[in-house]
Amino acid sequence: MKPETRLELKRFWTGHLSQWKETSLSQAHYCKKHGLVVQRFGYWKRKFDNLPLKRSGFIQLPSVNIHPLSNSSTLTVQLPNKLQIKGISSNNLELTKQLAELLK
Repeated sequence: MKPETRLELKRFWTGHLSQWKETSLSQAHYCKKHGLVVQRFGYWKRKFDNLPLKRSGFIQLPSVNIHPLSNSSTLTVQLPNKLQIKGISSNNLELTKQLAELLK
């Protein structure tokens, strides 16, 4: 089967990527078994891995009183996706814990 349209291509590769994830095969072995080009497989895997998650972007958090930061040093946490949480201190530690739990 040779996909012709973008939609067919997307369906073709999402199907193969889903099937591959359910196996214990390496990408190379899976491609060889199914007659796929390894480089093309890798391209589509990277393409789908980089798609943003389909979330609304909003979450409900309880109200927390946040006090202005004192002159003491604060902490910044940078996640692998480059998201940063800045200004963590003893004044907002509970909120920071809640955010970290939601971002797992």
